[in-house]
Amino acid sequence: MANWIDKYQKLIASSHKKHIIVADIDRLFEYAELQQAVTDNDFTIINAVTPLDVRIRFELDVRNSSKSFIIVTSGSYLPPPDMGIAVHFQSIGLKDIFPFLDSKAIQGLSFNALCLLSNIKPYEELSHEKTLKFLLENLYNVDFDTLTGVKQKERILHALITVLLEKNAINPPLSSFLKRLAKPYFPTLFAADFNKDILIQYLYEQWSAYINTGSCEVDFEDTVLNKSLGFLFVFDYIKKIRVTAERFRTIPRPLTVGVYIDENESNDADLSALLSYLEQQQNTVEDLYSQWFDIVKILAKAKIKELATADQSLKERSQKVTTALNQRFQRFIDNVYASLFSLSGVRAPVVISRMLEYIKAQPDKRKALLVLDGMNYWQWRIIENNLRDAGLGILTKTSMAYIPTITAWSRQALFSGCKPNLDETNVKEARYFAAYWGKFGYGSHQIDFLNYSHNKPLAVNSISEDISILGIVCNDLDDILHGAVLGDQQLLTATQQWLQTSKIIEYVLGLRDKGFKVFITTDHGNVEAIGIKNLKQKEKVGSLSRGSRFIQFSNETMLNNFKEQNPDISIGIRDNSVFLKQEDAFAEQDVKIVTHGGSHLWEVLIPFGEIQ
Repeated sequence: MANWIDKYQKLIASSHKKHIIVADIDRLFEYAELQQAVTDNDFTIINAVTPLDVRIRFELDVRNSSKSFIIVTSGSYLPPPDMGIAVHFQSIGLKDIFPFLDSKAIQGLSFNALCLLSNIKPYEELSHEKTLKFLLENLYNVDFDTLTGVKQKERILHALITVLLEKNAINPPLSSFLKRLAKPYFPTLFAADFNKDILIQYLYEQWSAYINTGSCEVDFEDTVLNKSLGFLFVFDYIKKIRVTAERFRTIPRPLTVGVYIDENESNDADLSALLSYLEQQQNTVEDLYSQWFDIVKILAKAKIKELATADQSLKERSQKVTTALNQRFQRFIDNVYASLFSLSGVRAPVVISRMLEYIKAQPDKRKALLVLDGMNYWQWRIIENNLRDAGLGILTKTSMAYIPTITAWSRQALFSGCKPNLDETNVKEARYFAAYWGKFGYGSHQIDFLNYSHNKPLAVNSISEDISILGIVCNDLDDILHGAVLGDQQLLTATQQWLQTSKIIEYVLGLRDKGFKVFITTDHGNVEAIGIKNLKQKEKVGSLSRGSRFIQFSNETMLNNFKEQNPDISIGIRDNSVFLKQEDAFAEQDVKIVTHGGSHLWEVLIPFGEIQ
C-alpha cells in the first residue's frame, strides 16, 4: 500500500538545509503517523501558532542547534527574509499530495483513507461534488448512480449503513453531502444531530416493526438493502428477534439472518449468516491489513459457532470458507507483509514489533503487558467474553505475528520492539524488554518481567509499587495446543477448562486495581493441521531448527535441496527458512495436530486486547 506520507516527506525535504518550516495548510501534522515518520528521520517537531511564536522558537531552540528541527505553523505563514535564508520553507496541503481532488472534500479523512486515495488516480481534476462522489465509489464502494435511480430510499439507507457502520469513518464534507441526499426521505432521522447511534436505533425500530407487524417505513426485502442487513446482524449492531416457527416460515430467506426460533437453531442460523458474509469477502477483499483485521474477527466468531454445531454440512462449509480465505491471505502476505514493519505503532500495532511502541504512546503511568503464548484469535474471543462478564471493558485490536510463527522469533519481535535476531532464541526476552524501556528513561527498579502458569500462580499483591512497566508471560495455552490430539474441538474444551482454573480474570482485575493499564496479547496463533508426511533424514540435513510447520536451514544450498525434494508442498520462504502456508504439517500422514510455525491466517493474525 503506497503511503501518502512518503510523498509528503519528499515535498518538504531539503538537500542542503538542516531545519524546515512547514506552513501546514490542511493541518496534516495532526496525523500521528506523519509526526512519527519525521521523528523517525531524526527531526524534532516544534508547533508554533503565530509568526511571533515561530520567531521565538527559532531564536531560542533552532538557530544554533546541532539537531534537525521542523517548525509547524499555520497555513498562511510566510518567513521573513533572514529566516528564509536559514531554513528550508515549504507551504504544503492536501492539494499538493492529491492534485486531482478537491482538498476541502477530503479534509478530515482517516489516515488509512488517505493511503487508499494514494493508489487511486482520477483521469481529470474533480470539483468538490465530483470528489465526494469519487470518495463514495472508491473508498466506500457505493455506486452513486444507484442513489439517484429507482428505490432511492433503500439505496440511500444502504449507503448510510455502508459509510457510517461498515467503513466506520467519514469526514464532515461527505457527512453533509449524504445528509442532503437522505433528509427528504428520512425527515425524522435528521430532526436532531445525526450520527451512527441514531441510525442504529432507527434501523432497530424499523426491523422490530417489520418482524412484529409486517409493516414499516423501509422495504427490507430490497436486494441491495439485504446485503447491508446481513452486515448489521453479523457485527451485532442489531440484536436478533426471537419469533415463532410460524412467523419464521413467512419471512423471506435472506431476512432470516435477523431472527431465530430457539438457541440451537440460532447458533446454526448465525453461523450460516457469518459464512455468507465471509463468502462475499473472498472475492472482494484487497491487500489491506485493515480488511483482514475485520475478517479475522468475524472468522473467529464463526469458528466458535462451527465448533458448537452438530450440522456436518455447516462444519464442512465453514472449513471450506477458512481454506479459501487463507489462500487469499497468502497472496496478501506475499504482496504486503514485509512493508508493514515500517508503519508506526502509535495509533495501532499493525505488526507485533510495534506493540511496545503503542503501549509507550498511552498516557497511563503504570502499564502491564500480559502475553498468552500460542493463543488463537478464536480462543481470545472466548477469553474476552469472560473478561467482559467480569465487568471489564475491552478494546480489541488486531496485529500480525512474525513469520515464521515460532515462539523464538515472534517473542523476540514483541519484547525487543524490532525484528528478531534469527540466530537467537527467546531466552533473552526479559533483557530485551528491559532494554527497550530503558531507552525511554525507565530505571531497572521500575521494570519487571514475570512468568506464571497454572502451576505457578502470579503474586499480584507482591508487585512493588515502584514498578511502572510490567511484562508477564503465560505458556499454558501453548502447552495445551500441542497436546490437542483431537484438533480444535479438544482445544476448545481445554481452553474453557483453563479459563475456569487459571485465575486469569482474577489476575487482570488485581493488576487493574493496582493502577496498571493492562494489555493482553500473544506471540503467535495456532492452526489445526493435517500431517502430509514425516520428514526423512536427508530432508533434515542442514537444518538448525524445525517444527511441524517450519524448518530453518544453515544455508541457501540446503534450503534449495529441500525445495527440489518437495516440489508439491506449498511453502513460503524467509531468509533460509521454509514454512507451510496451508493446513499441512510435517507429521505422520493424515494425523490431525494443532500447531504453529507457518503463515496461515490463524497463526499470523493475533489479538491485542486493551482493558479500558
